[in-house]
Amino acid sequence: MGRIDDCLAEYKDWCKKLGIVTVSDVNKIINDGRENWLINVSEIWHEQKISEISKKIKDDIDKKKIILISGPSSSGKTSFAVKLQLHLKVLGINAVSISLDNYYIKNEDMPLNDEGKPDFEAFESIDYMRFNQNVEDLIAGKETTIPIYDFTSSSKIENGRRLRLEPNEVIIVEGIHGLNEKLTYNISDENKFRIYCSALTALSMDDGTRIKSRTTRLIRRLIRDYYFRNSDYKYTFELWPNVEAGAKKNIFPYVDHADVIFNSSLLYELCVYKRHLNEVFKDASEDDPNYEMISHLMSIVNSFCSIEPHITPGASLVREFVGNSTLDI
Repeated sequence: MGRIDDCLAEYKDWCKKLGIVTVSDVNKIINDGRENWLINVSEIWHEQKISEISKKIKDDIDKKKIILISGPSSSGKTSFAVKLQLHLKVLGINAVSISLDNYYIKNEDMPLNDEGKPDFEAFESIDYMRFNQNVEDLIAGKETTIPIYDFTSSSKIENGRRLRLEPNEVIIVEGIHGLNEKLTYNISDENKFRIYCSALTALSMDDGTRIKSRTTRLIRRLIRDYYFRNSDYKYTFELWPNVEAGAKKNIFPYVDHADVIFNSSLLYELCVYKRHLNEVFKDASEDDPNYEMISHLMSIVNSFCSIEPHITPGASLVREFVGNSTLDI
């Protein structure tokens, strides 16, 4: 059994102990007026897991200097990375963030996708040799210059950010190539701590059909794109096959390289997304080419009782997709 299977099995076992396995189990809790309990127990599970990861890093702080976080689209990587920084801070460890986006090569040198456009998701789009050198210098206690990529001009600002790593500091790198060994080929394994993040949904519909993790991520993506990227559902559906193909090529093959897996799924999140997804699809009609998928997604969220958005905690990972997060994301 693979690492993903082990993580999902642990989560399913926890859900069974809570007596929450199906949509009806969730709805009963809400109908009994215990939605706050459902939210709190879900959030505490997250915090407990992040705390365990933070302690593992602290226990080996003299060696584990670069924390690499990867995961597919809408897996909650951004919120997780911020929460991890906060947990590390509580333990007296400062975390310095480095974005792989700043290591894009020149636009004219970019590999092209099947449509002849720059492929920003390809590993070859990253100046990984420069990244390795910067990280190697930081681990050695040297000051180095981190480039800044200007997306407006599609160019790199070489004299960007000066950085030195202190003894009680670690580097956090979040990006789709974080688990690819080529990204950190020159860095010793003893200096790396690799984390895979995804939404490993454990709930099943009442007929026994499991709600797929990919489905949860797609729902998250549709809502986030609608509210924060000025994209309607048609555009999200258009991009999704390429997004998933990129994950299949650049992320999924490296999952077993991870030291730990963080499951970003929350038992109550689809109850919150119900209202928002209905808003996203409010103009959809039966002659829409995506109508079969729309109907499928709507049948899932509409089977849940609603949870009002205002009772969702500000620091919840759910807020990354519905807004009003109190995290710095």
